[in-house]
Amino acid sequence: MKISVLLLILLVLWQPPLSRSEDTDVQGIKKNVGDFSSCRTCHKGIETLDENHGFPCEQCHLLPENRHRSLTSHDPVIRHPAASSHAEMFCAGCHQKEISDFRNSLHYTLAGIISQTRYLWGAQPDPTPRYSASAHESLGTLPASPRVVQSPADLADDLLRRKCLSCHPGAEPPRKRGFYRGLGCAACHLLYENDGVYRGKDRIMKGKRGYPAAHRFCRPIPVRQCLHCHNGPRVGADYAGRFEHDYHQSYRTPIRNGVLPERTYLTDHHRLKPDIHFERGILCTDCHDRGDVMGRGDMPGSQQEAVRARCRNCHVPDKSVAAHTITQMSQIHCVGCHSAWGFADYGPSLLRDDRKNLSRWSLWRLQGDADVANRFDEQGRFLGPVPGPGPWFLAWRFRRWEYLTLGVDSKARIVPFRPRYQYSISFVDRNGRVVLDSVVPERGDGSGPGWAYMPFYPHTIRRRGRNCEACHGQTLAAGGGLWEGQGPDLVMTKPSPPVYPSMRLLSESEKRKLLEKTEIYRQVRPPRF
Repeated sequence: MKISVLLLILLVLWQPPLSRSEDTDVQGIKKNVGDFSSCRTCHKGIETLDENHGFPCEQCHLLPENRHRSLTSHDPVIRHPAASSHAEMFCAGCHQKEISDFRNSLHYTLAGIISQTRYLWGAQPDPTPRYSASAHESLGTLPASPRVVQSPADLADDLLRRKCLSCHPGAEPPRKRGFYRGLGCAACHLLYENDGVYRGKDRIMKGKRGYPAAHRFCRPIPVRQCLHCHNGPRVGADYAGRFEHDYHQSYRTPIRNGVLPERTYLTDHHRLKPDIHFERGILCTDCHDRGDVMGRGDMPGSQQEAVRARCRNCHVPDKSVAAHTITQMSQIHCVGCHSAWGFADYGPSLLRDDRKNLSRWSLWRLQGDADVANRFDEQGRFLGPVPGPGPWFLAWRFRRWEYLTLGVDSKARIVPFRPRYQYSISFVDRNGRVVLDSVVPERGDGSGPGWAYMPFYPHTIRRRGRNCEACHGQTLAAGGGLWEGQGPDLVMTKPSPPVYPSMRLLSESEKRKLLEKTEIYRQVRPPRF
């Protein structure tokens, strides 16, 4: 009898431990053991969001049917209650107007990017918004891509869905340095550090990756929070003086003690002169109010309609400055003179490669795209095929920051224009057959190639404006291209018409005034400057 009891005890002690998948959840916290209804039993010290949101945990993280019963795991816990799929349930009781406005905003719908790309790629007949990045009562969801690819129009929605819309506040961000953020309202209002590590007072979460810096709403919102999305070659990165390196691995810098630095935003950056407002500590939200960011209830189709921040909200032109006394300067937006530099990325080539072996792209894996980067390990070794279509690879003919072309925006102001869309599209199927080879798309209405220059408002403001000759006498500024656009690359510096008829390139008379230095220019330039 004693031997039997001893054997039973030994058998129990020798049983192997439960595997992680059976015993713990993805946070490494035990599940299916005990009662998980009392959150603060484990999460001692966790912060209160703020003085207006001191609710019990279950009010934000559990559905009503789960709030008054014992829970045996973390599975019913809603990790992102402010996500678009849950905000109506958890936030609308107090914030119905904010949610309604936000759902019509460009930050939520991304309708401008979607409609412009689909029109220029021939997937719709005009740039009128038809689709939203997330569920919307007035706009549709992006259609499924056709199985047989015959033209760029067949690939437009796949490109948008898997590459262009990854920064949408309803999309799960990549678990990569610089991209960590919340969903929905929390994409802005919960501060994440670049490494995604929790640094708050909840001892059980301390040091875990993929969480906000603390369980607290941040106010005011720092620039680095905005850069979790606005880190590419567009407004945002320029404000902080960042300009992407070319993507090939040979451009990576700087090497210190034989080691490359840890990448932020899955690429490297030149460090250029930042905006003077950035240097003075001005936050994005100091100029861009709630309406600019969260919408005003209407449904704009482009940034031109959505953004109302104006230089004159704070600055009155100093009439003691000679340039401000010239009547013709009233036609020029402040950024036309005061931008130190602007993004000019010419000739992006896009390739979707569906082949199983993508090892040939190892040296191009760091292009700010997690779908590409995740196919390779840190040493650049290809990790093998995954189900579904292949990733989108991007390369540029050339990139510059020192040149600016001028055009007229929808408010009749002369502003910098940039080559926003100059795509050449290629597609290689899973069998290695080249279906599309550097095809230039056609606009949906058949009016010409799907290339377009668009108004651009560089956030690289400096107190001292560029001199007059930066535009006057410059062929590029007048729309004639760099060195008159001669050659297969430089032809891309000749601007193509913008997407919307409310915007335009310079007229012939406006070009002549820039290039020929009119009598007014000759009278004004020498004595006043």
